[in-house]
Amino acid sequence: MDIKQLDERFSVTAQPGIDDIEQLANAGFRTIIASRARNETDDQPDTQTLKNKAESLGMTWYEIPVEPGKYAPEDIEAFASALQSSTDPVLGYCRTGKRAIHLWAYAKAAHYPIADLLSQASAAGYDLEPLRDDLEIYRNRMGQK
Repeated sequence: MDIKQLDERFSVTAQPGIDDIEQLANAGFRTIIASRARNETDDQPDTQTLKNKAESLGMTWYEIPVEPGKYAPEDIEAFASALQSSTDPVLGYCRTGKRAIHLWAYAKAAHYPIADLLSQASAAGYDLEPLRDDLEIYRNRMGQK
């Protein structure tokens, strides 16, 4: 499993398997945020089984399933809320990690410089430059609330 740390609280990975959940708990992760829809593909591990395993190990589990590239304000707000209320460290995942990191960036956009978020993502191997304009728009919209 290839875990990429984005900041002091949040890391991201691709779809974990059932055996990975125990490794994540042993590595100290206390919260998992799943951004992949259940039954998205035939080869996807059963989400309920993963959730049950995580919770049996004392981890908190959130599900905020989104389609790739489709991030509704309520999805972003749910992700931000999960991040705020979670016990550290937090791991986000989807099929490749891309949706999880996109949600992380949107959730943080209202409070952190976009350039810093893009830099952190780039250091972890994710190019968020195509989201720059959308992140700025979202940031400005959140500032008006």
